Amino acid sequence: MQLPVFIAFEVTDEDQGYPYSVAWSLKNGQYKSVLLKPEDAWLIDWDSGQNAAGAPPLQDLLDRGETVLDVLKEWAEDLNDGEVYCEDPALVEYCLDMMYDAYDKEVAAEVVPVSELFTDIDPLDLDDQRRWIMDTEGLMAVQAEDSVRTFIHLYAQVHGLEPEPADDESDHEEDAPRDPNEDD
Repeated sequence: MQLPVFIAFEVTDEDQGYPYSVAWSLKNGQYKSVLLKPEDAWLIDWDSGQNAAGAPPLQDLLDRGETVLDVLKEWAEDLNDGEVYCEDPALVEYCLDMMYDAYDKEVAAEVVPVSELFTDIDPLDLDDQRRWIMDTEGLMAVQAEDSVRTFIHLYAQVHGLEPEPADDESDHEEDAPRDPNEDD
């Protein structure tokens, strides 16, 4: 099974904030989700904005977050085809630019609206299916991990795909779901 790569971010402030969480899918239907340790240059402005509801305390990010450089290295392998699909292209481009700029690197992926994957489906029907998946799976649209999981489920459901077995569960990877209309 080959799925497109989905990506989502959570940011401290919608207007001038910094990414603190990112999730992305792998082509086999699994996903990765990490907290981001803020770059030193980001800390200068960290307290200037209104932090998003649910954002972890700064100390948690410093203690448990992955470095931006480590995430960029991981993306060099995981995002190797150059396209990432997302619900909010402007936010994703902003976050990718910020992360790659921190290490004077060029963004290595083309950001594509997720709607490009579902052109044969009425947008209202697609949104209904997305909301149904979120409701039945107990997912929240504001969490990066849940957003990515929703699009994995939705893509697999729409295209009738079955998940591949997981190789390594240590990176918060998860199998794509089965079709909810299928009998056991």
